[in-house]
Parts: sequence; C-alpha cells; structure tokens
Amino acid sequence: MNKARPLPPCLNVGFTQAKTQTTPMSKRFVILVAALIPLALLIMALVAPATTVYDVVDKGDGFEVRHYAPYVVAETTASGPFDTADDAAFGVLVDYIGGANEGQLHLPMTAPVNQQPQGGGASDWLFQFAISPEYLRSMVPRPANPDIKLRQVPAHFAAARRYRGNWSESRYREQEHALLAALNQAGIETVGSPMFARYNAAFVPGFLRRNEVIVEVKRP
Repeated sequence: MNKARPLPPCLNVGFTQAKTQTTPMSKRFVILVAALIPLALLIMALVAPATTVYDVVDKGDGFEVRHYAPYVVAETTASGPFDTADDAAFGVLVDYIGGANEGQLHLPMTAPVNQQPQGGGASDWLFQFAISPEYLRSMVPRPANPDIKLRQVPAHFAAARRYRGNWSESRYREQEHALLAALNQAGIETVGSPMFARYNAAFVPGFLRRNEVIVEVKRP
C-alpha cells in the first residue's frame, strides 16, 4: 500500500501558516452569526404575515369590538388535549398552502391560526387558516386532502382580547374568562364559542407573541 508522503518543509510551513491565519477569521464569523441570530428572530417576530381584514368599531375593558370583512378559511378537525391537538392539524394545513392542492399552488401564510371547540366533545377542535385576502373564493384551490374544507366566513362582529405569553390552556382559559366577564358586564351578547388565535411562529418567545381570545358578538 502506498503511503502518503509528507509535504515538503516549505509547503508544510505555508499550509500551517494559512491555517493559523484563517482560524481567527472563522471564529469572528461564527461569533457574528451567533450575535445576529437573536436579531433575526426578533425581526421575524415583529414582521407578521398578512391578517384577516377588520375595523375596530368600539373598545371596552380589556377588549375591542371589530367588524370583520368576509374571508375564506381552510379548516380541519383534530382531537386531543388543548396544548397538543394542533400537532397534526397544523401539519395538514401547512401542506395545503404549501402545494397539496389542485394546481399545486403555494399560498401565502396568514395569521392568525384559529383553534375552537368543535361539537360536544371536550377534546374535539376545529383549526383554521385564513386564506390571504387577495384571493377571492373562486380563486382558492381545492385541497388535495379531503380532511380539509374550504369555507367562506361572512362579514361579522367579534370581540377580541389580546395577550402575550405561552400557548398553554391555563393561560388561554384565564384570558377567555376575563373576556367573557367583561362582555357580560358591558351587556354585549356573544354568539357561539370563543376561539384561540395565535399570530406568531412557535420559535417566537412568549413575551413577543400576539395571542387573542376572539368571540363573535351580536351587532353593537
């Protein structure tokens, strides 16, 4: 077997010097990248995707009343605990906007992702992605997955309470209770069940997240 011959002394010295010279540069590059990661995450957290279109028509104790324009949602159902039921549902909906549809179109991500009780079961949930407002109902591609339904949400009024923090059920229930109590105190009648709306990606720190409890209300 042929053995690798060592480099001539003159070349070996040059190679060693090259390694020595590039090492500090590599370290500086790694430090720079590490320093920029938090900044990139902060920018991604603050630059939110397109949202459903609404006008604020009134404000109360910790909530605002909005008038929503009509919009289209892609929705699916899932069962499980509040905190983990979205694992499967989110993937299905992401696949749909990522091209798992008639025409294999890539649809822009929008916010929020909505989670709402479905039916009478305590662990049955409806999950929704709102389709970007630039798409009319006739333009929205049909899902390849039959578990996804498209639906036109008509114009309506809703009350929303915004909060920061994690996505735990205990945190959500606390805010849900506060919203319903405030609406009752204000004499505003609700329609249907409240829903949990999350506006940010999972990697965004809790103190930067925009979360909301939203419930449809009768016309003010």
